[in-house]
Amino acid sequence: MKYLRSVRGRMLGIAFVPGVALVVVALVIAAFLIHQADRTREQATETAAAADRTARAVVSLQAQRGEAMATPDHRASAYAIFTQRIDTTIAGLRDYARRAPDAESAYQQTTAVDLLCVAEGMYRADSLALAGLDSVTRRSFTTAVAAYRAQLAQLSGQLTETGREAYESITRSAEWSTLAAVEDALIAAEPLPIPESTWRSAAYSVSQQLGVLYSRQSQYAVQLTLDDGRRTLAGALAASTAILLSAVLLLVVVRRLVARVPVPVVPIMVPTVRTAIPRPRHTRSPEPRAPEPWPKKAVFEDLRRR
Repeated sequence: MKYLRSVRGRMLGIAFVPGVALVVVALVIAAFLIHQADRTREQATETAAAADRTARAVVSLQAQRGEAMATPDHRASAYAIFTQRIDTTIAGLRDYARRAPDAESAYQQTTAVDLLCVAEGMYRADSLALAGLDSVTRRSFTTAVAAYRAQLAQLSGQLTETGREAYESITRSAEWSTLAAVEDALIAAEPLPIPESTWRSAAYSVSQQLGVLYSRQSQYAVQLTLDDGRRTLAGALAASTAILLSAVLLLVVVRRLVARVPVPVVPIMVPTVRTAIPRPRHTRSPEPRAPEPWPKKAVFEDLRRR
């Protein structure tokens, strides 16, 4: 029986090796995927913070550009300097979009950055118009208006359903039509078709709506990245649990199979010493009897006597 238990114990030990290997694999996979999920969450948080910083920096630089362009002698140089600084700031946010954990998140975040460029393009054209147009700045104004209109129309096909609805709401609004009419008149060097107060109100409304469109797209991209991190974490837990259960099931099945396998038992030969049976103390051994005479000798003895 000891030999039988020893053989079965060895068989269970052999089956224990792949079970432990499965457990180790499960732990490694879980650690890797949890690390990926945590990294994805950190990237989403960093992107959201970078988007907020970039938006604040752009607004601040836009205000500084408007103040600097108030001086007619430095209007063109101030416009070029601050526009370059704003483009550099937005380019930094674009780098965050490129480091997204998956292609879909990167695509949506890049779309959000492009919408920020559209809002900035509308604002830079408006700042040129407010400062007053001459032969030099009119060309910059024409380029800025054409660029943000074309980019916005191109991005409309990349937006989500909610984003497309917001885009259509902007482009079909009376404020958009009013602003477009003023911009066309300024490009053609014609008088304003509407009062300046109406123009300024329409420009402010369109600027706010473009800002809201960018903000919604940016939040959607960040939320998409966070959801990807949650899915990665859920996948890590599910995969690890499945592997651990497989290891436990393997050990249980092997244990039952080993219990049913007939193992030959080799008896162990142990030398034994047979002890003499003790005799009772009150008994005595019988006295030895005299040997009986040989029959032939007895006949000779009998003849001699006669």
